[in-house]
Formats: sequence, structure tokens, C-alpha cells
Amino acid sequence: MYIFNTTFMINDTIVDDWKQWMNRNYVPTMKDLVKNIRVELYEVMAVVEEGNTNYSCQMQVYNPADLDTINKYNAILINNAKGTFGDKCLTFSSILNEVQLG
Repeated sequence: MYIFNTTFMINDTIVDDWKQWMNRNYVPTMKDLVKNIRVELYEVMAVVEEGNTNYSCQMQVYNPADLDTINKYNAILINNAKGTFGDKCLTFSSILNEVQLG
């Protein structure tokens, strides 16, 4: 299993608007583009910077080719978010590969 993780640092003044954007734009787009994707959103519990909340959006797939699609459209959607929210929405992404233990 692979996880494409995007961490969002969201200014607390726009959290509700950002969540609406995620529900209306980001998540539906990814689900339309990639079959059998599982999308989950988590709040990061560590406080990194006062006045901001961090969220981790994790998209789980089993086909490594799906990571290319996610990476391409993630960049487009993140640019859209930056146009909407400016520097109140900062991001970074990483790709994880599940490691079997034992």
C-alpha cells in the first residue's frame, strides 16, 4: 500500500472555508480521478505555530501508477488553494510505502 500525504498548515481564521474547499474540490477530484482510493483527513495534534492548525490528508492506493496521477493533480489543486487562501494555507507532500514487519 502507498500513501500520498499532504500536510496543510491552515490559519485558524480560514479553517471553516478551507474544510469546505476540501469537501467540494480536493477530495471529490481525487476520488473521481483515482479508482479505489481511500482519502482520510487528520488533525495533527502537535502545535507547530500559534494561530494555525495542521492537517494531514492521506490518500491510500495500491497501484504505484496512481501516485503519478495524485501527484500531478495535487499540484494543480494546491495552486488553486493558494490562489484562494494565499499564505494562510501552506503545504508539503510526501509519498509513503507500507513496510511489512516481521
